Amino acid sequence: MARMRNVEWGPLLKRWSEEWLEALAAEEPEEFEELLGEDFVENRWLGFAPADPARLAALEERIRGLGTEVPLPPSLRSFLGTTDGWRHAGGSVHLLAGAEDIRPYGDPYGLRQMYEERLGADPADEDVLLAGMWGRALQLSLDSDLTDVLLDPGDVDADGEWAVYVYHGWGGEPPDRYESFRAFMEAMYKEFYRLGGDHPDFATAVTRELDAKVEEARLACLRGEVDAALAVFDEAGELGRPRAGLLASQLRALLDGGRGWVPVDPRMDDPLYAAEVLPLKARNHLREAWRDDSFVLGPATEDYATDRERAAVVLAQLRQRTYEYASPGPFGHAVKEARERARWGDTDGAWRVLAAAVPQWEPYREDHVAPFGLLGDPLLGPVVTPERGRQLLTTPRAGRTGERPAPVAEARGETEAVRDGLGWLARSRPAGAPLREVYRFVLVEGISPEELAERFGRGPLEPVASEAEAWDLQFSRPQQGSGGPVARIGARDGWSFAFESAHRLRPDPTRLTHPGTELSHGTRALTVRRKPGLFHFACAEDGQQRYAFTVHQAERHLTGALPAALSPDHLFPDPAGPAADRSDEARALDAIAAAFDVSLPRFALDHGRLPTLSAQPRSRPPGPGEGYATITITTR
Repeated sequence: MARMRNVEWGPLLKRWSEEWLEALAAEEPEEFEELLGEDFVENRWLGFAPADPARLAALEERIRGLGTEVPLPPSLRSFLGTTDGWRHAGGSVHLLAGAEDIRPYGDPYGLRQMYEERLGADPADEDVLLAGMWGRALQLSLDSDLTDVLLDPGDVDADGEWAVYVYHGWGGEPPDRYESFRAFMEAMYKEFYRLGGDHPDFATAVTRELDAKVEEARLACLRGEVDAALAVFDEAGELGRPRAGLLASQLRALLDGGRGWVPVDPRMDDPLYAAEVLPLKARNHLREAWRDDSFVLGPATEDYATDRERAAVVLAQLRQRTYEYASPGPFGHAVKEARERARWGDTDGAWRVLAAAVPQWEPYREDHVAPFGLLGDPLLGPVVTPERGRQLLTTPRAGRTGERPAPVAEARGETEAVRDGLGWLARSRPAGAPLREVYRFVLVEGISPEELAERFGRGPLEPVASEAEAWDLQFSRPQQGSGGPVARIGARDGWSFAFESAHRLRPDPTRLTHPGTELSHGTRALTVRRKPGLFHFACAEDGQQRYAFTVHQAERHLTGALPAALSPDHLFPDPAGPAADRSDEARALDAIAAAFDVSLPRFALDHGRLPTLSAQPRSRPPGPGEGYATITITTR
């Protein structure tokens, strides 16, 4: 049997009445003056007299007459015993019924049939419950803006509470569900504040207290007390304080990897919008591949025409991955240095530069609490992970003092920078990282990435790209020269690298190219390539190949005097070829990394962006008597 609970309504409803009238007097003084003769204004009570036991008994009798044996929900019973109806329950309901006026809904629009037709062959329980609700519900709203407040005797919880559904006839959306009448009324109390928050003259003792707490929390946030500040912002945000939403959204952008949006008027003369909000909004727009740019560009009105033109420039830069986030003061100088580090793959170094400069960060205005626009930078955005975003927010900034958090690496117990090596290419990768069925990379010692690009001789470096973007570039633009794949260029530990990967393309093992040989003039170069069943390694020096080996299934080809540590018989002990679990490949990569003290930046290649370059083909052209197939891929 469901438990009967005595729900106390007096404090909430009394507070609601007082605050509603106070807000009306501040926001609409003329309307308030006109209502001064009304009883509910004089009594400062939006309700009515309590329903007596006889009325409640009559209501229960009518409900039983409808075939409903479930007792009246406790929160509604105690509500009617406090006030027999209610004025202004939220923004769309002007009057809630008392006990005598609660009646069957009657499904006047035939919604039960429409919802039942949508159920399908194996509907969820909640969908069946909703479809049946329209035919058995009781109507609670007497006067509203096309809004029905429906009480469902078929949706009852363990406490005997009936669910309440609110259906807006003008919205075309499914109804909102509340687990009880009490939950519905508490939500409408908060809605009264949320709707009022859009008006500058809306004020009550509650809003004044909340606004003072928000200001204290803003200062605490700048001292690094992010969780306590966010709790205050959320509390105030539930009651519609617009400043709280603006502040909380900036924190959540950094804590949640850029999800959500920051509510700022889209004016390009406002640096908070132009430098912080717009890059993040545009990044999310491009990530979701939305075709309509209107949301990013702003309102399509004459008043916003110049703003839209300027926003279009930023959007174009982000599409081309050439946009550069900027910030004032010393932090802005650190951003430039960090971008150069991230450009060539040193994402950890880039973060260290940013983290060290956070105390010197300067806001654009009072309501600006963090450099969340970093997330929109094509190079630095991937560097600022949610974990690092939290470290940034817990660092005192904007002239505030306080205890600085331990760096992320130290918090994990890592006292020194950890080198990635090469073996990670064959081992498990984090969720969301690409599956590389085919890859090729070249490492050249002692030259810069720009010189590496020059030695390739295939044009200047092009805008940065992630692995997925580099893959798409191979099919979305004409290739230079002989149409080679797209490589991403970077540097690590005194070696520059060019890394290519693919998901499906597999080079002909009998016609592999050796780009390292041409790139090794005056230095050393290593070439590694992998595809299922094949592993190839070559070392070249001063334009000559010194040694190499290829393991292709059961075949092995060796060139030159290989060091013992790089013997394919040791690295690939199974005569049938590379192990399917990629353990042989991992062992070979580890051996190469140890022999030459080389490494590739895992985070940059898995999650970051690097400059791109059209690289040499993976296979040489066919010789006499050789042939090949041509595949044409058309994108739409």
